[in-house]
Amino acid sequence: MDKTYEYIIYNFVITGKFTQHIIIINRLFIMHWREQELIDILEDGRSTTTEVVNRSHMCKVTALKYLEGLKKKGDVNCENIGTSKVWFLQNNDITNVPSEKKIKVLIVDDDKNVLTIIREALGYEPFEILEAENGKEALGMAFTHSPDILVMDIMMPHMDGYQVCKELKKHEYTKTIPIIILSAKSSVDDKLKAMNLNINDYIVKPFDPRELKARIKMVLNQSMHTEVNA
Repeated sequence: MDKTYEYIIYNFVITGKFTQHIIIINRLFIMHWREQELIDILEDGRSTTTEVVNRSHMCKVTALKYLEGLKKKGDVNCENIGTSKVWFLQNNDITNVPSEKKIKVLIVDDDKNVLTIIREALGYEPFEILEAENGKEALGMAFTHSPDILVMDIMMPHMDGYQVCKELKKHEYTKTIPIIILSAKSSVDDKLKAMNLNINDYIVKPFDPRELKARIKMVLNQSMHTEVNA
């Protein structure tokens, strides 16, 4: 990565004086923007949360989830933190995003009926639904689409849910994606196995779509608070 992008990454960090949140945009997003576009956003001190979200086509949680990894790698430190007003959180509810900026939910199940049920349950604001029918496809979509949360079955062809989780946890830019297991496997051993992989929640089939939607919002909010306070 050249020095120009390093400089922009270091300075595209915002301290919210009233909310005490620190947020940084992620590398993958940075590399998809032309240099001048980034500079324009950076220098536009009048930008509000909504304006920057709209201009960057990025949900708030997508930016938040990269902060911990970048700090651990030493890419961000106190000396690098700027005071730009480009972006700040106005509240602590990650689901309260502009209506045109939906939260990406990747649902993974080899049963098309389950995909349909979840799609219909979440097919309203503020969710954008991504679908995969096996673990291998889910892994690829997680890297290319950067979902804000993943809802996944365990028993699937090509790669099961546990294997997908292990692979995602290996990589810096996917290891913090919140994951909810949605499975017919209800034994304590299965739940403990998921817990050992740092899965955020475990829901047993058959399930109530209303509960799933509520748990997705709960996990997203918990994830945001963890990232911010890291």
